[in-house]
Amino acid sequence: MANASTTIRNTLNTLPKRYASAAAASQASHARPAVLPKEPVRVSKVGYGVVVASLENNSPVARVAAVVNSGSRDENANEAGAAHALRVYSSLSTRNYSVFGLSRTLSQIGAGLTVLGGREKTTFLLESNRNSLARGIDILSEVISRPELKHWEIDDARPRLEFDLDVYDERPELRVNDLIHRASFKSGLSRSLFAPRYNAHHLESDLLHEFRARTFTSNRLSLVGLGVQHEDLIRFADLFRLPGPAANFSRQPAKYLGSEIREENLSNLVHVALAAEGASLSSKHFLASAVVSHAFGTGGPRVKYSLGGSRLERAAASSSSNPVAVSSFNSNYSDAGLFGFHVVANSQDVGKAVRAVRNEVVKASANGLSKEEIAKAKNSLKAALSFSLENAQNLVETLARDPENANSQTNLNELFNKVDAVSDADVNSFLKQVATGRQSLAAIGNLSELPRLDELN
Repeated sequence: MANASTTIRNTLNTLPKRYASAAAASQASHARPAVLPKEPVRVSKVGYGVVVASLENNSPVARVAAVVNSGSRDENANEAGAAHALRVYSSLSTRNYSVFGLSRTLSQIGAGLTVLGGREKTTFLLESNRNSLARGIDILSEVISRPELKHWEIDDARPRLEFDLDVYDERPELRVNDLIHRASFKSGLSRSLFAPRYNAHHLESDLLHEFRARTFTSNRLSLVGLGVQHEDLIRFADLFRLPGPAANFSRQPAKYLGSEIREENLSNLVHVALAAEGASLSSKHFLASAVVSHAFGTGGPRVKYSLGGSRLERAAASSSSNPVAVSSFNSNYSDAGLFGFHVVANSQDVGKAVRAVRNEVVKASANGLSKEEIAKAKNSLKAALSFSLENAQNLVETLARDPENANSQTNLNELFNKVDAVSDADVNSFLKQVATGRQSLAAIGNLSELPRLDELN
């Protein structure tokens, strides 16, 4: 029996073995998947000025964004908060759908509709599988073109607006961002992204319809698609019916002022924003401002127990007895910009921390950023651009910002070349403009130790 079992075992060992990995490798060698060709961004203008831009990325999830060139900067004094209210009330009934009908249809097709608002644009983003895109576009076009905004539905939905304001009140980083815009600009860009409480109950149906009629027009609409054929997106554009340009409306140009706003409370954690006039999206200093921002640190990951990775964090930490955080911000708009620094510190240290940040910026301006610092900042900016374009929502925003130049704005090699082309002189010139220009300051918390703006200067 032993000899028999040995013979059987030896016989089995001589048989060819076929593992799953071998089967997969064999199949892969015989049937290689076809490589889908990369398509460029295609742009068309249809109807009464609607811009249609698409990028077929062969994704199983299609994303279509209706971007309206309307935001809080377009509000009149009595309309303060109208853009915020339209974001919150976007799920209310339309001419052909009830509130329940909108929600049920989106749920049935497994789609999502997100509304994002800024100071200059409002984005309605639909995400759906490709097979159900037509039904999703029907919902999107209804929300954009035919909202009813019935006063009884607004009354029922107003607690959602008030909940947003409750969250806003608990987020000092959001409030200080609004305050620095209010301190820096006159009207327009000074408007908050959130409705003021004193006006929340005045944002009724008639007022919202009036705001929409003036700013939601066909010439201010862009339709951007990812994972959708360009011809299909052009056909879908016919569903979006917005009025023609309003004869009595034009966006007022932004004007930088520079002032100080302080919001006193008992919080020992103080948020301070110190800013100067920055670069607009069309400015020759646009990329230089981004390089300077990355040179000073944009609030990225920190090493545990360290003083921080940026020179500003190290300067602020060395002057403070408690932990402190510093990051730069760079807000670019169509005709204006805001560049500055956000400091979070204990109320006892905030004055010393803000002085240290201000002194470090002035010192860097006087001496100029070194070649090594600029090279490091450019690499950081390139990494940020790469990560940004990997996100579908950021890619949609990039296409919508400048559809005519979208191919170059989404080509990393071209973007990297443009970053490399920014000279050291341009970077230091912008930095000097920030350091010597008129300053703005906004602060929230216990400000007993925070010096006034004229004392900092």
